[in-house]
Amino acid sequence: MIKPSSWSSREESLILLNAYLDDELDAASALDVERRLAADPALRAERDRIAELRSTLVSHLSAQRASDDFKRRIAGIADPSRDVVVALPSRQSRSYDWRQMAAAAVVAAAITAGGMYGVLRQNSGANEIAAIVADHQRALLAAQPFDIASSDRHTVKPWFDSKIAISPQVVDLAGAGFPLAGGRVEIVDGKPVPVLVYQRRAHVISVVAVPRAGQMTSTAPALQTTKDGYSVIRWFGRDFEYFAVSDVPEPELREFVSRWREATPGS
Repeated sequence: MIKPSSWSSREESLILLNAYLDDELDAASALDVERRLAADPALRAERDRIAELRSTLVSHLSAQRASDDFKRRIAGIADPSRDVVVALPSRQSRSYDWRQMAAAAVVAAAITAGGMYGVLRQNSGANEIAAIVADHQRALLAAQPFDIASSDRHTVKPWFDSKIAISPQVVDLAGAGFPLAGGRVEIVDGKPVPVLVYQRRAHVISVVAVPRAGQMTSTAPALQTTKDGYSVIRWFGRDFEYFAVSDVPEPELREFVSRWREATPGS
């Protein structure tokens, strides 16, 4: 059994929360998690996100039993010593060469896999945005939305390098009304990623930089969506996929992203 001996870090909390949702905790430990859920809005938001993700996977990946006829056909393909007999709608019987059936099975599998990949890729993008918005919400609920507080990009960038060995461009946009406030580290797809924190009056803008090596699409237009009342703008740089998240008015967030991209050509 996993026992929550310490809740000193966000990462430990998330690991124990997943263990709780998987019924891997003993009764006393599960009760402790429930108490902390009741007292921690950010942890509740993460629980709800995980529940939503599981529900999405179940709805799109529901298991289907193969019919007896389909099983017989597969068995016939596996046995090249005999032809496969397929029942036709006209109730006539026709003998097919096993190689033809094998080729047909491969094509059908490819089509099915392609369709499933499309569903998973679409859901993956939506779930990633949901997770990034949830991280932004948790940061707003914390005592401060950053792990390092600094308006100096020459301080924030080396801090990322020392913590996770990766660092995006850090842009000074104070002159445009978007001063740098600091940075933090979040977990996206199970990996630590840098998050730059900017301010716009009383609002916070999180810029999540997810490493995407080899995606040279920095000139592609940015894509905008909304999630739980927050605006999200996504764009690609040379080595990162960027997500800007905030509750500032949409025109101001678009202005922020535009100025960021102007200041970092090709990145």
